[in-house]
Amino acid sequence: MYYNRNLITAAKHKVTSVDRSGIFDLQAQAVFKGQNIWPNPIAADFVYTISSSGAAFTLRSTGAVDYTVDWGDGNNESSTSSTLSHTYTAGDYTILVNSDNTYRPYFNNVSADVDQITSVAISGEADLGTNLGDAWRGADNMTSFVCPFDVTSGVTSFYIAWRDCSSLTSFPLIDTGSGTSFVSAWNGCSGLSSFPMIDTSSGTSFNNAWHHCSGLSSFPMIDTSSGTRFDSSWNGCSGLSSFPQIDTSSGTGFFRGWYHCSGLSSFPANMFDTTGTLVANAFKSAWSGCALTAQSIENILVSLDTNGASNISLGIEGGTNAAKTTWSTAANTAYTNLINKGWTISFNA
Repeated sequence: MYYNRNLITAAKHKVTSVDRSGIFDLQAQAVFKGQNIWPNPIAADFVYTISSSGAAFTLRSTGAVDYTVDWGDGNNESSTSSTLSHTYTAGDYTILVNSDNTYRPYFNNVSADVDQITSVAISGEADLGTNLGDAWRGADNMTSFVCPFDVTSGVTSFYIAWRDCSSLTSFPLIDTGSGTSFVSAWNGCSGLSSFPMIDTSSGTSFNNAWHHCSGLSSFPMIDTSSGTRFDSSWNGCSGLSSFPQIDTSSGTGFFRGWYHCSGLSSFPANMFDTTGTLVANAFKSAWSGCALTAQSIENILVSLDTNGASNISLGIEGGTNAAKTTWSTAANTAYTNLINKGWTISFNA
């Protein structure tokens, strides 16, 4: 195994690794920097594994950067460039990136590079800054993403960070407590079968956040109390059969929120009793193409009636949503009340 001893700097890496005789093990320290427990899978601030067909791979970042890179083929260099390229012969490689400063990945769907990535691992010493917008967007061959919880504590924007990472089957619990924007963060992550209970208490924008996460079989009851926009948030999450009662008290728009969630049959009551000021198309096509039971439709209609808003569009048609002929008296009463308030409602007859 190759160890790059040149990546160690006295300012950042303390002597913490010793072998059984008590002698400092430089190789262990180089690979497991900042750790005093063997083994630790993180070999540097950032570890990328790539599969190259024999072409160039460009490390892409944004902002002011100053880092060292071990390309995994015996070549090493330092750089302040946000686009640093290296040409490989065909094969699989492990790339180690270290920086004493903020280093923010920014592959931004550049397919020639991002398609080569098969895994990403981040160490507890990495500084990601405050914005992860477009960081690994389009990494559709990435099967593993490893990140310690605290590393993302200062990130406020997760905008499109993992969009179309369709080969990911799991996602780590990371600190998203400072996050305000989750727009399209996991859009197209169709391989995810579950999702962690992340802290979204500061989140205001959730548009398209889990759009086309078709592999999800359940969804956690995350804190969405500050969320205003939920347009297409769960659009195409066809694997969901039920949905938790999240806090929508600040919500103003849910356009296509659960559109084409073709397996969604169970939806909770009282979820929209209190919201922010709803926009005119707040619920247009919100549940179009779902499988809502008559009870779920009652839960939705009664809650929207309780809300008191007027002149709003609502879509609960298509799919296998319960036909109006099967609705309960409470559902039909709420429907009539909403029509009298100027609502436009599409439904299965």
